[in-house]
Amino acid sequence: MGLPDYFKIEPGTSVIWGEAGASGVTKTLSLNALAAGSAYMGAYADLGAQFEEEYLVQLLIESGTAPTAGGSIDLYLACSQDTSNFPGGVSGSDGAWPADGDEDQWAKQLGSPVCCLIATNDGNVIQRQAPVIWRPSGRYVAPVVDNNWDQAVRSEGTATDNDSRVILVPRRLLIQDAA
Repeated sequence: MGLPDYFKIEPGTSVIWGEAGASGVTKTLSLNALAAGSAYMGAYADLGAQFEEEYLVQLLIESGTAPTAGGSIDLYLACSQDTSNFPGGVSGSDGAWPADGDEDQWAKQLGSPVCCLIATNDGNVIQRQAPVIWRPSGRYVAPVVDNNWDQAVRSEGTATDNDSRVILVPRRLLIQDAA
């Protein structure tokens, strides 16, 4: 038996969190006019019993009023082995996070952010974080977006298809043999 000829990475079906009913969205994460200094969690996604080892994660935030350059919006991905035991006060349902409003304390239970989108001083644009590779620690995952910009995320009232998104793309690592 010979060694494999090469490795191949193949993308799987994406999970896309965003406003309910917005184009391409598969899970709800209501970032409509998320205020500065506030955080929101999205509905959980089931990655499956045989979930992939790696995922590409990208955070896109549609700015309204131009934020001050250098502020961040932090993305956490809370994992659980079931749908009711997420860390850091995450419920797995779309809603304000945390219940007591003390993001800094609860965020410590979530660990480090998966990525931080650093603001540019541009309004009414989609600001995008470069994709990062993330490894889940459980079958179920729920995003938490913490707005540390000095401005709110764009309002759905002024952007009918708000393009703020969290995108999770499975990376299937395949061993290939030449024919």
